[in-house]
Amino acid sequence: MQKVTDNIFLLVLFAMIGTFILAASFIFFFLRYQRKIATQKAALQKAEIEYGEQLLNATLLSQEDERKRIGRDLHDDVGASLSNLKMIMAQTIETDESKNKYKPLIDNIITTVRTISHTLSPPGLELFGLDYAMHELADSFNISGKIEVSFANNTGTKADKLSKQTALAIYRIVQELLSNTIKHANAKKIAINFDAANDGIVVGYKDDGKGMDLDANNNKFGMGMKNIEARIKMMNASYNIISSLGDGFGITITVKQ
Repeated sequence: MQKVTDNIFLLVLFAMIGTFILAASFIFFFLRYQRKIATQKAALQKAEIEYGEQLLNATLLSQEDERKRIGRDLHDDVGASLSNLKMIMAQTIETDESKNKYKPLIDNIITTVRTISHTLSPPGLELFGLDYAMHELADSFNISGKIEVSFANNTGTKADKLSKQTALAIYRIVQELLSNTIKHANAKKIAINFDAANDGIVVGYKDDGKGMDLDANNNKFGMGMKNIEARIKMMNASYNIISSLGDGFGITITVKQ
């Protein structure tokens, strides 16, 4: 009887051990499967983000090429044609009254075409560097007299030692910020500063416009801000936005050299 009891005890013990091993194995493989699914999901999300960034980067590069082409065509073809038209009209129109009537109009069109051409493809950036191009950009907005744009380069020659791609990205970012301020901020003054950092420069931008509630607008930035973020990522830079309602909009961008 004792032997039968011992056998039953052993059977129950082995059954319990087997059940425990089976349950432990199930839990192990279930958790392993869950980790595998989570890893695959994370990899898929990462791939989607990287693909989206690559697509946006390719779009920005394509836009840049198209801007250069259009800017060049405007300058070379349309600008030259308008200059020829101005010369022909000066030779064919006999009265000073007619000349005085049409000359300012043509001069204005030529200036507008040149401005658009330089906006699309800034020659000063490639010829003279970022510092010169930024001063030129600020001056182009100051001409209207409706807004005051100041630019200060406190980096010495550091800004002009950035790569051409980085310099162009900074220039386009500032262009986009200026455009956003003009369209939406109702600002009177804009300050742009370049300051030296240990391993690069810090681009500072501040307007005195109406500002925004960052919490309310966290997911509501327009395409312009998305382009800015894409260019910042292309430079492997970082940024910080400081803004509140009634206190203007500010952003600092730290660019490594």
